[in-house]
Amino acid sequence: MRWPKWLGPMPGRREAHVMAWMSLIAGVILCVVSVLLGFHGRTFMGRPLGGDFVEFYTVGKILNTYPAARIYDLALAVRLQHETLPTMAATQMLVFGQAPYIGWLFRPFALLPYAWAYVAWLGFTAALYGSGLAILFAALHLTPEDRKTGFLLALSWAPFLFETWIGGQMAGFVFFVWVLFFWLLQDDRPLPAGLVLSLCLFKPTLLALPAAMLLIGRRWRALGGLAAGGAALALASFFTVGFQGLRAWAGMLAFGAQVAARPGDAWHRAKSVDMSAFFHLLLGNNSTLISILLIVLGIAAVALLGQAWWRGNPGRENELWAATLGFTLVVNAYAPIYDTVLMVAAVALVVASGRWSQPNAIWILLLYMVPWVTQAFAEFLHFQLFTLVLAGFAGWALRLVYARVRATAAPQWSHPKTDQEESTIPRHLRPRVAGRL
Repeated sequence: MRWPKWLGPMPGRREAHVMAWMSLIAGVILCVVSVLLGFHGRTFMGRPLGGDFVEFYTVGKILNTYPAARIYDLALAVRLQHETLPTMAATQMLVFGQAPYIGWLFRPFALLPYAWAYVAWLGFTAALYGSGLAILFAALHLTPEDRKTGFLLALSWAPFLFETWIGGQMAGFVFFVWVLFFWLLQDDRPLPAGLVLSLCLFKPTLLALPAAMLLIGRRWRALGGLAAGGAALALASFFTVGFQGLRAWAGMLAFGAQVAARPGDAWHRAKSVDMSAFFHLLLGNNSTLISILLIVLGIAAVALLGQAWWRGNPGRENELWAATLGFTLVVNAYAPIYDTVLMVAAVALVVASGRWSQPNAIWILLLYMVPWVTQAFAEFLHFQLFTLVLAGFAGWALRLVYARVRATAAPQWSHPKTDQEESTIPRHLRPRVAGRL
């Protein structure tokens, strides 16, 4: 690759830490100002307090005070949203389309006044995300230097800091569930890993491709755990809202699919990174061409990934799961930018494998930098740059799966070397360069 000759060397840890601290400080200041203004019933930069959190707060409020099946009553939900947050635009509405069982998560928050509930949600999300990072980095046996850099970059990353944390979204919970899944897999407990992963079934779009890969890869115990957990959560949903609520949920999913499939305003599509949103932004109302592209590219991506899962590729679990997470976001009917926090786990998996080289780390740099500008590109130029970066990273990780195993290869996923074993490898042959990302 010739890009280092023209652009110079990759940024080192010092540069990464400086960028991360600047982003964190800016994010915390903006969040504090938003909360202070919100307590006085004012918007911040035209945005009402809490972003999308009012949607989840309203669900908890309905479960606390109305028949549970009414969480999918759009008229009731919109009325309560505007009563709870009068600064919302009169034409704005937030549609809750998640599975009924997840509504229990919001009931305690709905017992508080809205502003205080949002503050509690900020603390809850930060604690989940931070704990998830600690568990993930420990499970992957990252070095102390990599853990410090990883924490700073993950906390300051725009999809988490602004879209998930300040934006009041649930992606922190999704990230934590996936981290527990990887931790249990690393500990060779695939059945409970599948059970834990089933908690993400409230967003089926994030589990469809991984579940298919578990099937193709013949990971029966993990797949069995996922199925058992799904059955238990289906019962929990039934006991929460009954048949009437389940029918209403199915109707809400159909409504969401219709909205996702039709062309929309660029400002709305700008927050989605799936290839459906990518082509709708780029090609507008050309639905026939878009459908053909989605089918062809979707089949190609799933076929390439499925082949890697079918072959097994022992010792390449890290890269295989990293590629799966990347393709899960791209080959999707609806993947908002806050769901890309899953890529933090994907990057950690690749870094832990030790098989990546510095020139190819450009994909990691792009993952961090592009989200800061991608929504502006999408809204004004009708081009979602982040979708290409996600697809490129997933392809790179998949290429690492097929790369020739070298004598200096890093520890395998299921059999990590101990510190004593690692010390027997000469320092100049160790795979990781500690001073660079």
